[in-house]
Amino acid sequence: MRAFKLVEWGQPGQYVDVPVPEPGPGDVLIRMKAAGLCRSDLDMVDSKPGSAPYANSIDAGYVLGHENAGFVERLGRAVADLRVGEAVVVHHMRHCGNCDYCTDGAEQHCEAYKRNAIAMTRGCGFDGGLAEFLLVPRAEVVSIGAEDPVLYAPLTDAGVTAYHAVRTAVARLKPGTSAALVGVGGLGTYGVQFVKLLSPARVFAVDSAAARLRAAREVGADEAVLFAGDGAAAAEEILSLTRGRGVDVTVDFVGSADTLRLAAAVSRPRGRIVLVGMQGGTLEVGWGLLATSCEFAISLGSTRQDLREVCELARAGKLRIDVQQFAFSEVQKAYDALRAGTLVGRAVVVFP
Repeated sequence: MRAFKLVEWGQPGQYVDVPVPEPGPGDVLIRMKAAGLCRSDLDMVDSKPGSAPYANSIDAGYVLGHENAGFVERLGRAVADLRVGEAVVVHHMRHCGNCDYCTDGAEQHCEAYKRNAIAMTRGCGFDGGLAEFLLVPRAEVVSIGAEDPVLYAPLTDAGVTAYHAVRTAVARLKPGTSAALVGVGGLGTYGVQFVKLLSPARVFAVDSAAARLRAAREVGADEAVLFAGDGAAAAEEILSLTRGRGVDVTVDFVGSADTLRLAAAVSRPRGRIVLVGMQGGTLEVGWGLLATSCEFAISLGSTRQDLREVCELARAGKLRIDVQQFAFSEVQKAYDALRAGTLVGRAVVVFP
């Protein structure tokens, strides 16, 4: 079968021929229909040998693609609760099922698959879905019945990662509170929707691109704040719009030094800052540098239960899912569009 593989660090991915994997007793062989693309794919492709966080932690030589959806092609003999032809999505994070994190319902922190600052996932250390077929343990598959895999593929990482980050803070968002979503691209647009679905909070969308702010407004953001320069003006605008109160929750989908400073500047006492983005920024904390009792958390990935819940929200028609489709022969074209920032919606590679 054809696959698109990251063969060497610092080099573009390549089409290669690899064998169709054989399912073991507890496995599901999926005929791929859709694979979403992500900026982290570009970060991996651009990684120089030995560089953090990817090339110093895992080996190159794996098939890319960690937002995967398709149809059941074959079942291992021990799998009795799925049927051939059924539409499914794949939870991209691997887990052993045995460590303390897995048994505590936090399998995205699984010790067996943690490598330094990253967790090994499909399309990141393990073969992903940019191939005609994908082999997955039954425990990492979620059925979507007769739903369209093309729409559900972006939910398996962009959607569910945003959902998990919001869920860690949503208990703080009662009537009269507010939340800032910084970076309203592929993940942040979902973040806006989840805050509006799960809370009564006033939502501030913050981004450097006017087009993304317009899209955030369309999916429910109450305020759109343009981020320019070091973000100081954006912070002042948020404080002005909240009459100096600040915000109760900030979810940073960018993770630069400037966006983290903005998060600290607008946080209320007892606020919560949730970092998702991986641009490598840092934040100096201490008395007078961060609001008192403000919590800072780094949100990693998601759980299988998160994915089930996001799929249920999609099934109920509560999510807007924007995709731009590319053929499997156009993977590099799709990555080029992602890099150039010209996409309309999430890039999804669609297989015939």
